[in-house]
Amino acid sequence: MEPSQHLSAIRDEGRALLAAVANAPDARIQHCPDWDNTGLADHMRNVWGFMAAQVSAASPDRPARPDPDDASTPDQTLDSLLDILSGAEPTAPAWNWCPEEGRTVAWILRRMVHETAIHRWDAENAAGDAEPIDADLAADGISEALDVAWRYQMRGPTTGYPEESLHLHRTDGQGEWLLTVVDDVLNVTNEHGRGDAAVRGTASDLALFMWNRRLPGLEYFGDEAVVEAWLAISP
Repeated sequence: MEPSQHLSAIRDEGRALLAAVANAPDARIQHCPDWDNTGLADHMRNVWGFMAAQVSAASPDRPARPDPDDASTPDQTLDSLLDILSGAEPTAPAWNWCPEEGRTVAWILRRMVHETAIHRWDAENAAGDAEPIDADLAADGISEALDVAWRYQMRGPTTGYPEESLHLHRTDGQGEWLLTVVDDVLNVTNEHGRGDAAVRGTASDLALFMWNRRLPGLEYFGDEAVVEAWLAISP
């Protein structure tokens, strides 16, 4: 997906998230049990504000800190992030916790659309009627999770990968991901290969699976313990 598509999707997913929160502010988040929808919206306000600060600072060397006295509401913070992103070049520098060569606005755009889409689903699921993530967006989200969340943590590179392989197979379009590990380094190839375990499902269901949201439509093959070991990598 192109950065312009990511920007548009942040807007759509963010507004849908906030609409779900307004519809059911006290509904509990199934996969984040410490939060209700209001708490989720506050979390997103912090995330959107933090990422807006990175884009505004335009420094790849160290994280910028948002204004601690900023009293903006979640919808105001989303609008501010969208304004800042729309005025920034995708290649402009912006800090993140991945290797320095990837510290750009384009990274922020991609990270924010998938963070927002997953939590939009959470908010709608809490309210009782969750729409699947758009298939193309979800397929990009699977790859983004493998590029970022399953590879780098805020504290540094991910370690302790399972030795066994995992195959992800999308059922509603093109998309396969074979995960293998050599010397505790994750390797991902887009191929039809046999893993020690496999998970099949729609792009939306697989994107949610990457974040430990296991929907009933998923199919599992091979050793279930391998699936669990891989999910332990997910933040």
